[in-house]
Order: sequence, then C-alpha cells, then structure tokens
Amino acid sequence: MRGMDTSLYHVDYDEIRALLRELRRRSGLTQEQMAVALGVGQSYVSKLERGENFVDVLLYARWCQACGAKPGVALDKLLAGPAAKRSGTSRRM
Repeated sequence: MRGMDTSLYHVDYDEIRALLRELRRRSGLTQEQMAVALGVGQSYVSKLERGENFVDVLLYARWCQACGAKPGVALDKLLAGPAAKRSGTSRRM
C-alpha cells in the first residue's frame, strides 16, 4: 500500500468535497442550513467545499446524516470512485 499525500489539495480530498457538496445540494440544503445542522458557521461550510478546510471524519458523518445519507454508503461510493481506481485501493480489505 502506498502512502497517502496528506495535502489539503490532494485529489482524494477534492472528491470528498465534491461528494459532500453534491449530497448537500441534492438534499436541498443551503450552506447556511448545513452550518446550523453541523453547529458551525456558514463560512466554515463554504471553506470546506472550496478546499480551504480538511474534512474531519465526524463532520463527514454528521454532514451525511444532515443530508439523509448513510455515511457508510456514501463512503463506499467514494472509495469505489476514480481516485480509488487510480491508487489501486478499490474494494480491497
């Protein structure tokens, strides 16, 4: 297994942010509504979606729940996506 680049700008983080933004939009929530659901400011949600903040695992789970999505299902979708195929980690356990 190769080491993961922990840069905020790594392509895997782009995909996580895109997934979270997609979930929020599909659920009909504004950034302000998501911020209230998470107990953070709207600017935090905006910065997270733009790539200026890391995605914490607990925030990820709460974000999914606020959108009515199961965190594990959303994570499976993410792990089966293009970044997993590039790194060769798709569905290996």
